Amino acid sequence: MTASPPLLRRRPSRPALRTLAGLALIASTTGLTACGGERAEVRDASDGRPFAVSARASFAKDQRLANVEELRITVKNDDSRALPDVGIVLQGLNRSIPVADNGAGRVADPRRPVWVVDSPPSGGTTAYVGTWALGRLAPGASKTFRWQLTPTVAGKHAIRWRAVAGLDEDGPVKADAGSRTSGRLAVDVAD
Repeated sequence: MTASPPLLRRRPSRPALRTLAGLALIASTTGLTACGGERAEVRDASDGRPFAVSARASFAKDQRLANVEELRITVKNDDSRALPDVGIVLQGLNRSIPVADNGAGRVADPRRPVWVVDSPPSGGTTAYVGTWALGRLAPGASKTFRWQLTPTVAGKHAIRWRAVAGLDEDGPVKADAGSRTSGRLAVDVAD
């Protein structure tokens, strides 16, 4: 049996090395220019003044296990300024199981869904847990968030919600008299 010849490695020519070095220099310079070369500062979009918004929510108070229900929250911008990224934060879609029931705390994630999110608001998914955003909201405009939720646990539950002007809380919100920016929806799920 004869041994196969060793693979020959060609060294790049000097012009090729100069070209690669030039491209690397251009890429690194462009990268530095694109970054601005300065420290980026986060600016509060509200300029220290809360955005005026109003919101209303609807969700069936009486539900049955495994029946899909629609949660609908409409946010209206009552301000003269645009909201940078109108969003809704929901709490209560999950519950933690008691330590006694989760193997003395050895369960990796003790959260269990009370409602399964079958369909989140279209185009509103974010990387934040329990938070959905629908983008810029012009003065006087409204956007409606719609979820299709399926209850998985019988009993009395509540979903807490609140409107936000931006994902990083870069704009506090306030309600005018008689309006609201947050709420609690009490639900009774029958089996």
